Amino acid sequence: MEGDGALVPFDTADVIYVNAGATAPADTWLDRLADGGRLILPLTAMHRLGGVFRIEREGDDYAAKLISPVAIFPCVGNRDAEAEKNLAAAFEKGGIQNVTRLYRGADIPDHRCWLRGRGWCLAYS
Repeated sequence: MEGDGALVPFDTADVIYVNAGATAPADTWLDRLADGGRLILPLTAMHRLGGVFRIEREGDDYAAKLISPVAIFPCVGNRDAEAEKNLAAAFEKGGIQNVTRLYRGADIPDHRCWLRGRGWCLAYS
């Protein structure tokens, strides 16, 4: 596919591989991920440093696991200044290796969230 992968429409996918650093998962990627499908997502803060996550859809739930640290070019269509600031703070506080879930919605308590975005959070078990 060519173009902004957060905006270009596509069918349900078993694997979505994002090859640029985003500050949040795009709703399109989560919505179109097949049950059992995997999203490989680099989340990066300032200076393009961050972590690559493997997010696997389990019905309406999403398992999440850090794959590795990363330094990669930015995903121009999927970056936000406020999200970048929050992501940098999450990296600063540590605990990334304990992330196990991606939740959609805002009902997860703050003490369980490593990183909270608009309508989602990466959380501990």
